[in-house]
Amino acid sequence: MPSVLKKLLALLDTRDRTAASVVMASLVLVALFEVAGIASIMPFMAVVMNPEIIHTNRFLEWTFQELGFQSDQIYLIALGLLVLGLLIFGNVVKAASMWITLRFHNGLYYKLARHLLARYMSLPYTFFLNRNTAELSKNILGEVQTVIGGVLDPMTKAISSLLVCTAILTLLIVVDPSVALAIALVLGGCYVSVYKLVRRKLQSIGRQQVEANAQKFKWASESLSGIKDLKVLGREHTFLQRFSLHASRHAHNNITAGLISSLPRFVLESVAFGGILLVVIYLVAQGKGISQMVPLLTLYAFAGYRLMPSLQELFIAFAKLRFSAAGLDIVHHDLMLGSQQPGDLAQHLPPVNRAPLPFKERLELREVSFSYEGTLEPTLRHLNLRVMPNTSIGLVGPTGCGKSTTVDLILGLISPSGGEFLVDGTQITAANIRQWRQNVGYVPQTIYISDDTIARNIAFGVPDEEIDIAKVREAARLAKLAEFVENELPDHYDTAIGERGVRLSGGQRQRIGIARALYRDPSILIMDEATSALDGVTEEHIMDAVRSLSGKKTIILIAHRLTTVRDCDVIYLLEHGSIASQGTFDELMRDSSWFRVSAGG
Repeated sequence: MPSVLKKLLALLDTRDRTAASVVMASLVLVALFEVAGIASIMPFMAVVMNPEIIHTNRFLEWTFQELGFQSDQIYLIALGLLVLGLLIFGNVVKAASMWITLRFHNGLYYKLARHLLARYMSLPYTFFLNRNTAELSKNILGEVQTVIGGVLDPMTKAISSLLVCTAILTLLIVVDPSVALAIALVLGGCYVSVYKLVRRKLQSIGRQQVEANAQKFKWASESLSGIKDLKVLGREHTFLQRFSLHASRHAHNNITAGLISSLPRFVLESVAFGGILLVVIYLVAQGKGISQMVPLLTLYAFAGYRLMPSLQELFIAFAKLRFSAAGLDIVHHDLMLGSQQPGDLAQHLPPVNRAPLPFKERLELREVSFSYEGTLEPTLRHLNLRVMPNTSIGLVGPTGCGKSTTVDLILGLISPSGGEFLVDGTQITAANIRQWRQNVGYVPQTIYISDDTIARNIAFGVPDEEIDIAKVREAARLAKLAEFVENELPDHYDTAIGERGVRLSGGQRQRIGIARALYRDPSILIMDEATSALDGVTEEHIMDAVRSLSGKKTIILIAHRLTTVRDCDVIYLLEHGSIASQGTFDELMRDSSWFRVSAGG
């Protein structure tokens, strides 16, 4: 359990720890008012059973005289109202403490979820090559909730219950140490014994729960993402079964954990009832009269009424902590990836509005090598490539030769393991990569389309109040998209296009991708096999839009169809991660057998 507390504290910044201290202070107040309310019961019942105490007790007699009471009956009513007021005020304090606690917990949920998303977004692109996005979504949406609901909330309740139990037992020790010790040993011993029996089981099903939750998210995500293929192939039932298997395990683990948490209550309710009978026998054996027994029994009954739920809550809290520890491990691990502390993540994300890095002379990859994690052979080997401003460059070669990896390097998504990436003689590093990216517009083979309007998809990620509709229209015009949007769509640029652009053709989606790349008027346009999935006519229309930018922007094309790069100023042929040949289309047709065969010549 200390390791759980240590990991939880590591997720809190200074402000969170201050808020946690306020929560702890409120819990102490709740415990004090709890015991004060219980302690007030016994003297009140003693006075009810024997009103003569009002005049034999110095303090009661003094208050009776000073406050001008006319009869014992009125004094008893006032005393009862005072006890009732104390109990009500104690509940008000408890409600206030609950509000403070809920505010802290929900505020922390927001912060941790935001920090975890910020952490993922701040990590290198290569991180996402080895992690399933459904798993990352599950961590943000599910495991952070586990940290709050399964770790922080139980820990808060455990501390609260422990304080209440300690305060009540202290009161009982003052009244009768023997009875208090017996209560502590019997009730505490039962809970500790049951917890020791089930803690390993709880830890085991907690780990199973994390895995079941991950698989549940994965199959739900893949079922919905691949719904078109599933329907065509008739495989809906297979994916439903895979999801159901893990969802069933998830539910079963929750049932088991809930049952284990409730086990002691059934046993101890019987023990508590028997305990009251034993206390009565104990008091009778001591020769206590009925007037002495009733106040004591009332005290013990009321103490038991408060003590039993607190002990049960304490046990449930420890059971939940053991069950949910695996979720905390995941959130703690992923939030600690990299060097920044959780509270610093958002401000360590790269700034958005820096001026672009100048690109006036040349872009150069010099002796660049790169290897993906877990691969034996390097993808790029001592690659040398030069791109001049306002020229068009083609990258061609067999599958796996390193074309897309070269583009990822130019985009700054990956860093070379050897060699240099230079722009106008300035080396591109983590310090200036954001400025460099301001120069680049990127069009991948598969365009990501959000379930939003045409305008928001073109000005992707730009806040609504900052979207320049004139720039949206100009980007659409350059991408040969404007005529379709302005003449055929009912709401023009405000038309919603559905998730992944399901209401658009492949060519229209690609044009949105080109318009998105052109929205911020970049000096370099990179097209990574952006037309390879299109038919010949649509591809030609797309390439007409790209050719219209020749001489105005630097264009880098990756293509399988060599006709796509026919008009490029320079074509680089990559083989085994290096430049095998370079030149114009005609020069490569003359000098490269691979190029001739691929071009159909």
